[in-house]
Amino acid sequence: SCVGAARCEMSCYDEARALRTVINNNIDDMHRPSLPYKFKFKFSGCPNDCVNSIQRSDMATIGTWRDNIRADQAIADEWMAGHTMNDLVNMVVSLCPTKAITLRDVGAPAREHETVLRVAEDAEMAIDNHNCVRCMHCLNVMPGALLPGKDKGVTVLIGGKGVLKIGATMGTVIIPFMKLESDADFEKLNDLARGVLDFFAENALDHERTGEMIERIGLVNFLEGIGLEIDPNMIVHPRTNPYIRTDNWNEEAERWYARKAEAASRQAEGGFAQAA
Repeated sequence: SCVGAARCEMSCYDEARALRTVINNNIDDMHRPSLPYKFKFKFSGCPNDCVNSIQRSDMATIGTWRDNIRADQAIADEWMAGHTMNDLVNMVVSLCPTKAITLRDVGAPAREHETVLRVAEDAEMAIDNHNCVRCMHCLNVMPGALLPGKDKGVTVLIGGKGVLKIGATMGTVIIPFMKLESDADFEKLNDLARGVLDFFAENALDHERTGEMIERIGLVNFLEGIGLEIDPNMIVHPRTNPYIRTDNWNEEAERWYARKAEAASRQAEGGFAQAA
């Protein structure tokens, strides 16, 4: 685990608690001979991923957020006082991988999903959060002026490691977003880890890491084995491949929207019960 919430302002969850919950409950099964081969868990507090969990762990838990990036105008003013507009363009705006950051005239109407900072008397910087992929670059260059959103949680990925059979692999998203705050949330994370370990123990070959097993049996079979529904947000490489298969597209889309509506309904019912 990274040092996370103990010292880092970018932390999106309690990394130490997540680590102890999963490790204390599964330590006896994490290495041979209980498993076909070793299994690594890593916990990163934010998408900076300072412990390289996406590249070097079989199950990576990475902090993230799903609302807008937060902005502090006072700290942004301090940052701009020591930099020029050329610095802002060259160091921040032009290096956004999805071109989600733009400069515009002051007074332009702001949209709900935008984060806006005034960077000059007649100019402001706008971040289109719908196109933000949480690369962390702008937050790292302007620390404090930009911070993770308030609706924090984690993304869980499976199968990273520089294995011999298929070469270096990065983790594949299996849980796009989940909250990690309550006791029930941490229990859910441990249940997921337990399910992955059990499936790995039963289906992997000797000296085969999780990523190699998934490559051999297929991601769909793996998801079915651990009881997860397929989600369009389950990705390996964001925005790099424009080609998709459309087999049973309408049916799968209907199922996905039905699951989203059911989840929203459960969340609303929970809110009403809590209020009562």
